[in-house]
Amino acid sequence: MPRSDGRRTAARAIVGRAQAASWTGWETSVAIAAETGCGLLQAHRLARGWTLAEARQHLAEVGTRVSVQQLSGWETGRGRPSEDNLDCLCRLYETRPDRLGYGHDYTPSAEAASSPATAPLPGASARHDAAPETNDVRLVSLTALRTSAAALLAGGVPETTLDQLERRASEHGHEYQILPPSELLAGSVEDFRAVKALLAGRQSADVRARLCRVGAQLAGTTGMALVALGDHREARAWYHLGQLLAEETGDRGLRAWLLAREAVIPFYFGAPAAALALAERARLVAGSTVCATAAWAPALEARALARMGRGREAQDALALAQTAFARLRAEDIADMAYGYTEKQLTWHIGSMWTTLGDTRRAQAALQRARTLYAPTEYLDQALISMDEAQSLVSVGEVSVACRSTESVLLGLPPAHLTGIVVSRAREVVAAIPMCAAGTAPVRDLRELIASVPELTAGGAPAAEAAP
Repeated sequence: MPRSDGRRTAARAIVGRAQAASWTGWETSVAIAAETGCGLLQAHRLARGWTLAEARQHLAEVGTRVSVQQLSGWETGRGRPSEDNLDCLCRLYETRPDRLGYGHDYTPSAEAASSPATAPLPGASARHDAAPETNDVRLVSLTALRTSAAALLAGGVPETTLDQLERRASEHGHEYQILPPSELLAGSVEDFRAVKALLAGRQSADVRARLCRVGAQLAGTTGMALVALGDHREARAWYHLGQLLAEETGDRGLRAWLLAREAVIPFYFGAPAAALALAERARLVAGSTVCATAAWAPALEARALARMGRGREAQDALALAQTAFARLRAEDIADMAYGYTEKQLTWHIGSMWTTLGDTRRAQAALQRARTLYAPTEYLDQALISMDEAQSLVSVGEVSVACRSTESVLLGLPPAHLTGIVVSRAREVVAAIPMCAAGTAPVRDLRELIASVPELTAGGAPAAEAAP
């Protein structure tokens, strides 16, 4: 179930409890934020049972017109409303800015608390004479919230909280292939915000190292989503932030992984020399450490070298990658963002041979890679198809290559039709010889690429996101 659906379901259950126990709207919103992990602005909407489109309509009624994408961006922290829009949000939800997650209330009163970590528990401030059973229900709904708040005041983080954050980072690592990048972005940023809040408190060295590790992983998955959506500058910023966090952990493998992730940006967007430099740095940082990047980085070097026309060096780098891969442990080849799997290595071998023009080896590797990937692993399946199309171009099958690329672009679910896929399709067109550039299949593919509504990091098609 998509996270948004799960969150709405959980919110409905909380609203039901709130109505039975006569909670206020603020208490209900606090409970939703605590139990589902969403921000306060989204919690207020869910407390009313509204969709984003419905909230947008209600906002128009109180005096401001915004898009669903804007409202979603505010809820997930990818943007901030103007003063006028914030005023309209406060009027819509009948509350004040700090209770929507903007600013703080410095009133010296417990009732003025402004965040889920400090807000009064439902029923705790106004109804001390309520029945014990009712109070128990109210308290249970925010047990995790109280525990976290108390631990922060005491200067520590509960083991359960650390475990949960580590699980969430692991889940994002598994989700990156099948979840739409916009959802991966929202979830990663949301969980990173929780890590950031905990890092602001007093922590032991061990706890801080664990939090920094999770934060570095979440910065990495945030960057991956941004790369897929075509926002290279912001992706680089997140990878650099991840590097800073990783340095506090002493984990060379994690630092190397973030460097290799950054190398993907110039590799797919026209700067193979820059990709080579970053991939080489990643390999050197990994050093003799047995980790996924010890194999992935030289494989990326091989592909970058191939794009630069340095075939012999590319093959040497690939041999290094295969040797390193043979030494990896089970955890290093786990099927997740932080590992390096057999299917990835097989695809990357095919990708290198495609660029070097060895069609027989390229097609053999790419066909095998396709069988190793699940149909729902949309991004890599699409990129494998683009490599296959480029291989077809190299043997003169231009029409077949164009039809194959069109099929990928038209067959992808809209939420997965992202910048990196469209950019790769443009590369296929760029590889077509001039003598075939004016043929009908090529013209049709160019027109399709020009018209396709690739998604941006703001969640909207590029044409809609443009100023």
